Amino acid sequence: MSHGLHIRGDSLYCPLSFSLDAYNDCQIDCWHCYCRRLNYVWKRDFAPNDPEDLRRKLTNGLKNPQPKSSIAYAIKQKKTIRLGDKNDPFQPAELKYRTTKRMIDVLIDLRWNYVIQTQCTHLLMEYEDQLCNTANPAIILPTISPGAESDWEILERKRTTPIPDRFEHMKILMKSKKYGLQVGVNGEPFIPGYHTIKQFEDIIKRLKSAGIKSYNVYNLHANDFVFKRLAAIGINIETIWRENQDQGWRPIQRKLCDIALKYNIVLGCPDFVNVGRAWINRSNTCCGIDVMNPSTYNTHTWRELVRSGKSAGEIVEKTWDGIGNRDEGMKILSGKSKKMYTMADAGLIVGEKEGLLF
Repeated sequence: MSHGLHIRGDSLYCPLSFSLDAYNDCQIDCWHCYCRRLNYVWKRDFAPNDPEDLRRKLTNGLKNPQPKSSIAYAIKQKKTIRLGDKNDPFQPAELKYRTTKRMIDVLIDLRWNYVIQTQCTHLLMEYEDQLCNTANPAIILPTISPGAESDWEILERKRTTPIPDRFEHMKILMKSKKYGLQVGVNGEPFIPGYHTIKQFEDIIKRLKSAGIKSYNVYNLHANDFVFKRLAAIGINIETIWRENQDQGWRPIQRKLCDIALKYNIVLGCPDFVNVGRAWINRSNTCCGIDVMNPSTYNTHTWRELVRSGKSAGEIVEKTWDGIGNRDEGMKILSGKSKKMYTMADAGLIVGEKEGLLF
């Protein structure tokens, strides 16, 4: 067992890259989840992580006078933690182990800001009083992808909370705003060539009706494992492969952005390359929610600073928080990275000396 903390590999793009998993595997095993390759890497050796190890790691990290790794910097600065990154924190195993509950207790004791991402809101609701702790309320981010009931039946294999129940649970939690509780919705993924723009607009309407003000959208995190699994259940992967590339995804995503603006829904939109120069971020995370202390050394933060005419040096000085590769970040800012998308790919580049926006 371990503490379950990690920094996401996409930390140079993600403000919520400091993550926590209660379990090292996921029993839900959604067909479209790129993380599920881990189920097979670990040979389905299911085990919970250790809440007391988490407590020790966080407590000792706060006392560390000289952090050196990204995770050490994140702990030292008490960066907001996302609970439920690779694995759902409220999967069926929680009924047996109650690991997530004990980890939340640790976060509350340490007054640590956290976001919960889950598809299993029926079990989350058992912890409503705990989540509404007045000293340290949670941010709840249930996942509802654009296909809604269809996705629940096919992609989620009916192993999660039914979609109507998720909406009802969110309405209940929304009434807990007096405790400072926030509720948004994670909409990933929109699968081009499988989901439709009409489905997206329908889910936006349902969110609006329920009083939910934020949603996020991203296309399919694709790897060979995902495509093999989708093909095995009869889904046309050739169309998805084609539409999931930038040239197919770009016009779709811009239509989705327009729909969110039409209904005044804050749209978390991390794909800075495909949304165009005019897109304005309306939250301090890609998820469409505001958190107390997000990671800042990432494209989500840089994009607005580049737009304002800051130089690369100024941006690094302002946003460097020890999380992520500093040199690679500078290359992304200046359009010189060979490994990742850069500001130049988005039509934005900053003059390293002059601080000019081109």
